Amino acid sequence: DLARGTRTRLTFGPSSNHYPQWSPDGKWIVYNSGRNGRSQLFRKPSDGSGAEEELFDDDQIVMPTDWSHDGKYIFYQRGVAGTQDIWALPLEGDRKPFLVVPTTPRTLRAVARLSPNGRWLSYTSNESGSVENYVVAFNGGHGKWQVSVNGGLDPSRSHDGSELYYVDAANSIYAVPMKEVAGALQFGNPQTLVSSWSA
Repeated sequence: DLARGTRTRLTFGPSSNHYPQWSPDGKWIVYNSGRNGRSQLFRKPSDGSGAEEELFDDDQIVMPTDWSHDGKYIFYQRGVAGTQDIWALPLEGDRKPFLVVPTTPRTLRAVARLSPNGRWLSYTSNESGSVENYVVAFNGGHGKWQVSVNGGLDPSRSHDGSELYYVDAANSIYAVPMKEVAGALQFGNPQTLVSSWSA
């Protein structure tokens, strides 16, 4: 609490809890936990009230990476580095997870993130032989594009969805203009925002 200068502990228990992601309305946090030899996703009210809710468990490592802006899907990567799939967990209906981007022999640090309009999923993979950022259609629509040119990690979007940001191996930060035309995406040239940043 920035106003009072206090902290509230969210999770308890003997197991570690990792990879927290906020819900778009700020009311929930979803996170990974490993208990009883399984990997689980839990969510809990962000104010610390109430009990945590187990969403599902898996025999593979599952790590949440994003929550759709409409609150209907949680995205997560399943597996270990080198064998990661990207999955979506619906929070309505039967809540049955489904595969979005299958494993390729070179999938690396999937880190899937959805566009604000819910139509385009960005992720990182070295399926081409080098680590690059890609965008693929989600929940209807078609198409897949490689966005970065000379390497890219950790894609994220502007709030209005008009730009995709990423970092390259030299810690330079880029912005790529993007727009949707007739159900497909068009990308502009990467623009350097920060060159060779270091802490």
